[in-house]
Amino acid sequence: MSEAVHLDQPGAGLPAFETFLLRYIKLPRFVSTMTWNSAVELFREEGRKIFALVDPLSDEQLLTPVLIDRLRGMEDSSRNWSPAMTMEHLIITGKDFKDAIIHLNEGKVPDKNVNIANYKPSIDIGREVIGRFKGFQDEFITIMSNERYQRSSDMKFRHPWLGPLNSFQWLCLAAGHQYLHRTQIKNILKKI
Repeated sequence: MSEAVHLDQPGAGLPAFETFLLRYIKLPRFVSTMTWNSAVELFREEGRKIFALVDPLSDEQLLTPVLIDRLRGMEDSSRNWSPAMTMEHLIITGKDFKDAIIHLNEGKVPDKNVNIANYKPSIDIGREVIGRFKGFQDEFITIMSNERYQRSSDMKFRHPWLGPLNSFQWLCLAAGHQYLHRTQIKNILKKI
């Protein structure tokens, strides 16, 4: 069971130096090592690894929030989640990553502001999240594997921490985001 602890409010952000490092060094360096296909494959592989971690869990292990140390790139408010909550977060954010990529590659900027606080999961999630996660993974990979979207747009859409990103950068971010939250699930499971 997780202990009572004070966490930052959702949307409080990352430490300033960490945000700077991610925006100007880590993400650009990561993007420079990727291709469209390798980013899709990394997204797929991270999704498979997440599924392998969560599928054998009991309902209690899957659904009980566990307090972990904050990972770089993860808000403090996100460190007391269950594996199910983490998957729900990946579904919520992944849908907007997908929409941003599609819009940008169609020459449109999404008509919304990204507010990190809106991407936090509810605690009221059941085991069905595993199937929804798998379904979303398949949908995202199918769309991103379509040649229609396999290009980087000139248009950009602003991420609140990372600044304006084109469609390829959003795709790379989606893949890296899966890695971050797989690491979160692994850390949760170490404490169960």
